[in-house]
Amino acid sequence: MPILFAPPVQVVPFDAERGVEHRKAMEDFRAQVLSLWQTTSKEEIKQGGFRGARILEWNRDFDAVVKTYFVFSSASQGRRGEVARIASLFRKDNCQLLGSVTVWGSEWTNSLPPETDKTELTLLKNAPARSFTPRKSPVRLSTEGQGYWGSAMAWIGESQLGEKLASEGIVVHSDLSGLGCFREVTKPASEQPASQPDKAETATSSAPDPAASKRAHRQLKIVLSGQQGKPPSVWPLTQGHFSILSLPFNELAGKQKQETIALAPFAPTALARTIAPKLLPLLHSLEEKNIVVSQREGRFVTVERGLAFGLRIGMHLVGPDGARLHVIRFATQSGLEDAAILLIRTESKTTPLAAGAQLQLDPAVYPVP
Repeated sequence: MPILFAPPVQVVPFDAERGVEHRKAMEDFRAQVLSLWQTTSKEEIKQGGFRGARILEWNRDFDAVVKTYFVFSSASQGRRGEVARIASLFRKDNCQLLGSVTVWGSEWTNSLPPETDKTELTLLKNAPARSFTPRKSPVRLSTEGQGYWGSAMAWIGESQLGEKLASEGIVVHSDLSGLGCFREVTKPASEQPASQPDKAETATSSAPDPAASKRAHRQLKIVLSGQQGKPPSVWPLTQGHFSILSLPFNELAGKQKQETIALAPFAPTALARTIAPKLLPLLHSLEEKNIVVSQREGRFVTVERGLAFGLRIGMHLVGPDGARLHVIRFATQSGLEDAAILLIRTESKTTPLAAGAQLQLDPAVYPVP
């Protein structure tokens, strides 16, 4: 039966004293999160790096990880309660963020900017059932916080932006997952697959499903720099910048410039609403089966977003009029972010391949008998 892995609540920024001081509240919060779904306790880990984590069975068809956080303003700013509690749910097989909820601490609700949403924990209940179709390029979130409230802004900002993108049906990989989804969970022998299919039966030249990969196609990098507002206010002002990169070459997607985040009171909801629309037009549809030739030079053609299509070096493709090609390398010199360069092995002499030609993955099994 599928499992739900629940590591202990993490204190941000790390503070061992607060971990002890708020232990009961943190355990109660994790219990509230787990009660959102029908779960059956299976095991509690007693030693090692995940000591205190719980393994539960749940009524879904995939394994998952739920991470929980208590986020404080800083390690030194008095002993006020947590700014926010965060609960984030991930698929365990590919670390995909399914949903994230930020519940503001009661001592801070009067300090929130007007444009900040006040969310309820119950909003996470339906995250496992979210649809991510039509599928688009997976996105990697990287949020860095500096200065006043740096860590708090990074964790809260990542949670709110990740939730915004996941609610739009985008596959998101976030640092909020930590190491939980990489931990091996041993299942009883009765639950192990009976046998593995013969390699010869499954070896094809088709691409793996890009949406199922832990490797993102686009990276959203955000840097938030905090500073204290005018006393007596302790709520932070923040400014910074963000950029969208095409992986793995770290090229600016769409040749966009780094965009500035103007100085204003920290409002993660408003930031998410501003940044998400900038990203969405740069994502690639994974439902598209045709790969369009962007340009041709001699016996080589270039296809845009080759990595986003799941192409790999040596992979075979076919084109109109019996054309056959294979991938030889990836490059950015063409002005595209993650272009694939293909060698034309065979083509029609009367209608050679040209820009605009549509290619597909070769369905043949290699080596051909």
